[in-house]
Amino acid sequence: MTKDFIIVIINTMTYWVEQKIGKNVYVYEVASYWDSEKKQARQKRRYIGKKDPITGKIITPRKGFTPRKARDYGDVYLLTYLGKRIGLWDVLKEVFPEEYEEIFNLSLYQVIEGDALYLFKGWAEGSYIEEGKIMNSQNISRLLESIGVRDDLVDKFFRLWLDRQQPIKSIVFDITSLSSYSRLIEYLEWGYNRDGEALPQINLGMIVGYPSEIPIAYRIYPGSIPDVVTLKNVIVFLEELGLKEFLFVLDRGFYSASNIKELNEKGIGFLLPLSWRTKIARGLISRYHRELLSPINGFYWEKKAMFHTKKEIEIWGLSLCAHLFHDERRKAEEVEKFMRRMVEIEKSVSEMEFRDRKAVEEFIDENLKGGVKIFNIKGKAPFFQLERRAKVISRLMNRMGKTILLSNQKGLGREEVLSFYRKKDTLEKMFDVIKNELDSKRLKIHSRARMEGRIFLTFLALILYSEIHRIMREKDLYKTYTIPEVFLELKKLKVVTLSNGKSYLTEISKKQRLLFEKFGVPPPVST
Repeated sequence: MTKDFIIVIINTMTYWVEQKIGKNVYVYEVASYWDSEKKQARQKRRYIGKKDPITGKIITPRKGFTPRKARDYGDVYLLTYLGKRIGLWDVLKEVFPEEYEEIFNLSLYQVIEGDALYLFKGWAEGSYIEEGKIMNSQNISRLLESIGVRDDLVDKFFRLWLDRQQPIKSIVFDITSLSSYSRLIEYLEWGYNRDGEALPQINLGMIVGYPSEIPIAYRIYPGSIPDVVTLKNVIVFLEELGLKEFLFVLDRGFYSASNIKELNEKGIGFLLPLSWRTKIARGLISRYHRELLSPINGFYWEKKAMFHTKKEIEIWGLSLCAHLFHDERRKAEEVEKFMRRMVEIEKSVSEMEFRDRKAVEEFIDENLKGGVKIFNIKGKAPFFQLERRAKVISRLMNRMGKTILLSNQKGLGREEVLSFYRKKDTLEKMFDVIKNELDSKRLKIHSRARMEGRIFLTFLALILYSEIHRIMREKDLYKTYTIPEVFLELKKLKVVTLSNGKSYLTEISKKQRLLFEKFGVPPPVST
């Protein structure tokens, strides 16, 4: 991302900042000092002059020239307006009356910059933030700890935030892993790492409500706890929040007899995919494969040819519905990918040398999960050949493009089932945002309290990010912009402050006006 500031270090206490305003580059001397009254480090700026665009020399100001300071405003204004519109500002103010402004500003920073929190101070000084103090890394650490030790306040936030999202018709719940190098947090344990990192981790369970498509709460679990055993506690947690009537959309990792019985007994609707590892899934496809692909069962959904059949089945004494789907386009893509990988493995094995048969099996599994089952390994060390197992490959290819969704809601139609299940994709994208856009893939925290405070800030940032994403998708803005590009365009709208204390807003461009219009946000007015 392009920055407007260039820093030239003069000594440990003083440095120059080059700030671009329009086509000109202005140079300031920045001096750090300690404010004994406010008990924090502060800075003073002194205007040096304007940089000559050709020679690079600094042109000192003529007598009577009024230096100015320009700060980014359009991006902060948009995000603040959205945060207030969805009620996030008000809920934070009620729960954290002393620190809500600082908490909100840190959330803005995570969404706009997606950078480490210790860099917040530099960003805040270059942005026009109307409320809250500018914190350094020590202040931020203390704030994180104060949040992390107050579970009661975080749960209060969840209750108030949930009330803002009503009515909730369905909930998507899933878990991701967040890794850390720290050895001082008891929640960090070794377990199945979804990113393939050889690090201890915590598990973060995220709860997203629909139709708002906004995260409503989360839970933190030790890293060794498998997904399947967390669901009961989530159900209790949601009941405590006052949420009872909804459809639970889950991933296949939550499939178990105890989970399904628990949901059924509490009258909670659920929808989850069956894993191909279960005999039920394999049996359903084997029994109804021909019926599923019948032209009578074909339909068109979201520009794709699909097939569907619905069967009532009994599992563990419960009467449930199994929705069998076949996606013709997805099957073609899966077959193409599978065949390409299979041929690549065969070619590699024929050209490489291996110490023994086990080394061949390890190589196959590294390149195609479960691939050992589709080959007979022929030959002796160091040279081996692979022979395809036709029946195994045929059974595998018969499953491609197919999904079986299990539910206790017998009145759901095929389009409803697909629409509800598609919502799971939104949460998977949120996990990607947490790790790659909000700087939380690896937790750089060394105490449990600070870790929990950090995750709460990330959760708030995810709420804001989700609202921006929802509007951009609905308004078709992704055809023209990415989210960082929206911020980059709006950063050009600045508040300029003169040395006499007066401020003015730079002119709003046509592109900026159009963006504000698309987001349903009135353009800011200079005061």
